[in-house]
Amino acid sequence: MYKKELDTKLAKNIPIRAIFLYGADAFLIGYYGEKIAKIALDRGCEKNSFHFNAFDFQNALNCFLQGSLFGNEALVWIKVDKKIPKKQLDSLVEALLKNGNGTLILEFYQAENKTSVEYMADARTMVGSFGASLAKHGVFEVRFFVPNLYEAMPILQEYARELQIKIPDFLLHKIFEQQNLDLGLSIAELRKYGIFEQEITAEMIESLGYGLGSVEVDEILELLLLKKPYFMKLSQFIEQGFDENQLVRAVQKYFFTLFLLTSHIRLKGDSNLSEALGYNPPKAILDRKKAFATTIKETQYESIFFVLNTWREELFKGINRGNGFLSALIKIQAILR
Repeated sequence: MYKKELDTKLAKNIPIRAIFLYGADAFLIGYYGEKIAKIALDRGCEKNSFHFNAFDFQNALNCFLQGSLFGNEALVWIKVDKKIPKKQLDSLVEALLKNGNGTLILEFYQAENKTSVEYMADARTMVGSFGASLAKHGVFEVRFFVPNLYEAMPILQEYARELQIKIPDFLLHKIFEQQNLDLGLSIAELRKYGIFEQEITAEMIESLGYGLGSVEVDEILELLLLKKPYFMKLSQFIEQGFDENQLVRAVQKYFFTLFLLTSHIRLKGDSNLSEALGYNPPKAILDRKKAFATTIKETQYESIFFVLNTWREELFKGINRGNGFLSALIKIQAILR
């Protein structure tokens, strides 16, 4: 199932006995793992954590086979970035269900040395242990995607309340955009405003906020699309320093946004373009994005996404590290000629 279905189950207090959390957004995996663990702990479960290299199958299995010394239910909370054999997962779920109580949470993250394709292939082999036939017993699997603004805003609002930060919604939106729509980075950025008692203002966000340098990235890509020289801007961007993992996501998101716009225009016309974006940007920005979106052909989009996916995969493998942006720009420039 997906995030929306999980939210519905949690809102209705549907019991969750075992759950497999995986997908494209590491923050959401951890966020929902924490949320489900809290429910189990509030119910009196005894926590047994097995994180990454500390995972031990037999010890995890014994938590369900032997039960708690104090008669409590066992919470087995596993976080890994390596595939767990299906036979082991089947045994854990089977022991949990036979035991009659307890909770199993499995958070599966993408390892740095794995491509997204390899990660999802591993995830698919693990999903089978949490199959749909077990849903009646409270066993589920949830795949997460990178959240859009509408999905991110309730979580940002929740953290603002918990941190007692007085901040209007439009500034939460600004932080989310400042962090290139990365929810995990946005939460980390939001935390630093917890020291202020007064309401957060736009001026504070402008002066204290730190992002990837998204304006510079957009400017470089716009110069590329306008077929104007971009090397000077690129040199300035490189000099200021950047995280290449964040950068490749930002460039992918930029072109995917343009693709969403042109697809929406082709199918529904150019009205209500905010539906395609998930938020309503200023008209001048929207008009500029629309102009860029419609100048790129469908076959060119396909080639651009192939270039960006290759860049991302090479980055995971440690190939061409540090030079991926320039290489991608040159290849995209050739595609757009």
